[in-house]
Amino acid sequence: MPVVLDSNVWIDLLVFRDPHAEPIRDALDTGAIAPLIRADCREELRRVLAYPQFARFAVDIGAALEEVDRLSTAVEPPCPNEAAAIRLPRCRDTDDQKFIELAHFAGAACLVSKDKAVLKLAGRLRRSSGVDVVTPRAFAPWLASRMP
Repeated sequence: MPVVLDSNVWIDLLVFRDPHAEPIRDALDTGAIAPLIRADCREELRRVLAYPQFARFAVDIGAALEEVDRLSTAVEPPCPNEAAAIRLPRCRDTDDQKFIELAHFAGAACLVSKDKAVLKLAGRLRRSSGVDVVTPRAFAPWLASRMP
């Protein structure tokens, strides 16, 4: 099942080993979900992992990105004409709009995020694209409701 994980979710998986992200890790390990990523989303993750506040965690950025590459499928952005023709919900945080676009154009079943600006778009994105927006805490029940 195709999903989009935003940067803060990847960081919970790669750096913090957040227990709320464990159902996502389990779904990755079993192949129940197939994360999608675009180059600009991956670049944002690289930049965030290099922030000084992560230095104390001794993150091997190269290894973290290799894991992301291993677990996810790279997707090309839509052509500008295609993107302009679709009226997607606009995220208040313009840095997060790429995740909305990725989820829509790649046909993701859901976008997993903790970002308040993204979460506020849940209803509008579901209506416009059929993409559910869920928090890491809500991910396990969301996935269970879609499994046979």
